[in-house]
Amino acid sequence: MRSNKNKITFGQTAALTASLILPLSATALDTGGHSLELKARGIHFDRDFETDSSDRTQSALGLQLNYESPYFADVIGVGVSGYSVNKLDNSGKNTSDVLSVDNNGELHDSFGQVAQAFVKLKYQDLATAKLGRQLHKTMLLSSSGSRAVPNTFSGGSFQVMPLKGLNLYGARYNEWSSRSDSAFEAFKTDTSSDGAIDYIDNFGASYTSGPFSLNLEHLRAQDFLKKTGLVASYDFKLSAQSSLKLTGGIHTSSDDGKLFVTGSESGELDDEDVLGAKQGVTDSDNDGQGIYVAANWKLGNVELGAAVAKFDGAWIEDNFAGDHGSNPFPTGGVLADFSNDNEQVWMLSAGYDWNDHIKGLKTVVSYKDGSDAKNSANAALGEADENEWAFDLTYQVPVIKGLAVRYTYLDYHSDKTGRLDGVKEDDTDHRFYVDYTYRFF
Repeated sequence: MRSNKNKITFGQTAALTASLILPLSATALDTGGHSLELKARGIHFDRDFETDSSDRTQSALGLQLNYESPYFADVIGVGVSGYSVNKLDNSGKNTSDVLSVDNNGELHDSFGQVAQAFVKLKYQDLATAKLGRQLHKTMLLSSSGSRAVPNTFSGGSFQVMPLKGLNLYGARYNEWSSRSDSAFEAFKTDTSSDGAIDYIDNFGASYTSGPFSLNLEHLRAQDFLKKTGLVASYDFKLSAQSSLKLTGGIHTSSDDGKLFVTGSESGELDDEDVLGAKQGVTDSDNDGQGIYVAANWKLGNVELGAAVAKFDGAWIEDNFAGDHGSNPFPTGGVLADFSNDNEQVWMLSAGYDWNDHIKGLKTVVSYKDGSDAKNSANAALGEADENEWAFDLTYQVPVIKGLAVRYTYLDYHSDKTGRLDGVKEDDTDHRFYVDYTYRFF
């Protein structure tokens, strides 16, 4: 059994040391180009499940203090972020939503960590890189921002911009910290020990030319899972106040080796239903593919969206155990993935910016419907339909700079016959956020 939970890499040590020394000496002279901000988030989740014993509420206060230097000598800089989360209240089932559950089954009262600590490098306007603890957000790998603080990764990343409109990027990470815990841990599957996945690789290229954009990305969770995504879009300017954006994408996911065994992705695959399969032992396989087309129309303060997706095999969202927030499909749900074998999903959305009536207020309502989902191991063993309503309200408070309020309502229902891991039980969520950002300089 391998565990890197307490391992400090050279990159982390360098980033931590530099982030303590360089900012102090620089800011003592001049704050120009330096950034220091405080982010505070009050968060409350109220979750009501079909199974009453799963019902729960959790509230917490999350704090982030983020510092980033300019590039000294136009070459090197640093960044460091301290996170803390404190429980305000909870009731019902103890499950890791906003805070993690300890070995005794109790929610942590609080945690704190140095969540980001990196050295950043720059070569003219052609290339940048980061080494250390950092946020990541690309098509197939993301630092989710839906909890009190985001999850972060440890390793290295880069961007190269050799031509106008062309961006080449990549990253390799060997540890991560979840959004509800302080520890940095090595990657694993649902059945393996910590560190069984040595690293996560993520490489891609994006190109933008006027209204046209193209993004190709590949991800590999070593010996476990590999994924590829290709997305193209074109934005038509219809008038001074109206535009239509058309997008199409294809995404694949498949096994990458010895760690892809029965139960290694327990929440999305039904491979335990294969006759004679033993969890954590029997080799598994799954070639999932999802294709979608989407349209987004804007007219003044109104925005309407529509999309349809079709899946062959189960497309796997989680890149490793505990991962969330990496679903690139516009038809993907919040409470369920909507990416099961044989599933067809359609989505409709409508948004309105109320700025002409109530400055700072925006609302979006959406509906997603998935049908004909099948058991990924044997279609005869299970089938299901599922749907999700979502209402999202955001309000940037005009009289207090940096203050925002958000309320999200989610209502998920499924109609399942037999067994199908990727389809969840009925769930209604009320999620409240109060965010405040103060920039010192």
